[in-house]
Amino acid sequence: MIATSARFGGMFGGATPERIEALAGYGETIGVAFQLSDDLLDIASDTTQSGKTPGTDLREGVPTLPVLYALASDDADAASTRLREILSAGPVTDDTLHAEALGLLRESPALKRARETVRTYAEDARSRLAPLPHSSAKLALESLCDFIADRTN
Repeated sequence: MIATSARFGGMFGGATPERIEALAGYGETIGVAFQLSDDLLDIASDTTQSGKTPGTDLREGVPTLPVLYALASDDADAASTRLREILSAGPVTDDTLHAEALGLLRESPALKRARETVRTYAEDARSRLAPLPHSSAKLALESLCDFIADRTN
């Protein structure tokens, strides 16, 4: 959706085919970064910060990137092992287990790794803007990269 919006913006703005493709690539990549950062906010933020109930995806069994990283981890420490045990059972609907899993995820290397992935996507999106001339519009798109990368820290 974001890629299409960026593409159409370029087309209707009279951009060259190269710049239209750059905008579409930016839109696709920043869209992925945004979705991943939204998944991180579900884990890392509290209700007052995000306006959402923390851990909703966890409770519904949605396989977000931090959860996938945690499940794929081969860390043998007690916290990582316990987290994998809870997550591998499916949706975490029990309130006590949910709170435990959320706490373990917040402290896990999986969350840090997912944050790094968001930053990588945001930087990739920024690099896709290279064919565009310097302008206030380009600066705004670059600022969006920073916002998305920083919103989960």
